[in-house]
Amino acid sequence: MKVLVFDISSDYAHFRQPYSTTSSLTYAIPPRSAIFGLIGAILGVDSGGFGQSHHFEVLENAGLRTGVRILSSIKKVRFNMNYTYTKSDVATKKVLHIQVPVEVIKDPVYRVYVSGDEWLLTKLASMIRNKECYYTPYLGVSEFIATVKYVGFVNATISPDKAKINSAIYLLEGTKLALENGLKIFRETHAISMNAFRHVTKYLEVAYEMDGKSVPVDAVDNDSVVVTLTISGQSETVMMI
Repeated sequence: MKVLVFDISSDYAHFRQPYSTTSSLTYAIPPRSAIFGLIGAILGVDSGGFGQSHHFEVLENAGLRTGVRILSSIKKVRFNMNYTYTKSDVATKKVLHIQVPVEVIKDPVYRVYVSGDEWLLTKLASMIRNKECYYTPYLGVSEFIATVKYVGFVNATISPDKAKINSAIYLLEGTKLALENGLKIFRETHAISMNAFRHVTKYLEVAYEMDGKSVPVDAVDNDSVVVTLTISGQSETVMMI
């Protein structure tokens, strides 16, 4: 199978956890929904406007599978961001801005893997290689503009169940981790799929190693795919869903 590989980075990233309220907490890695949004922005796939996500159906119908790898250790910091105050009453009618504490990832670098419809991937590869995009890609917040770097469009082979995986691991029912000493493994619950009105239709736990180290697994669920590919002479094993 063919897999398109590209790196994304920025000074900061923020992928908001939906259950955070007074302070905005961030996921450590971009959820599948964010990756689809970034791909849609580069290709110019119409989302349908504010509060809609028609691009998700377009990309899922193209059979896209994605995986993401941490290339730089996760470092989280917090600072206040100014937001426009959109509510008004007698007490606050003169308030123009409000400060909200926001958790962000500093100097993030991720490697993204995409498989699926080869015509779409060829178009995406051409645009990334030529530094083109339809909409400006960013990492979670429009101020955190992403640098997108083409890595390769390579052949990949299916890996056996027992392998050390370099990417984030999607914890479907049949996937079993084989833990080792020295690994800093964390879990997050990500939105995996959503409908045209941004209503999440599937959540899934995702495991990752904070410094981007490989994580061994004993078994992989049939709904996910583990592939091995070669980038710059180095072998990489990736889980895609």
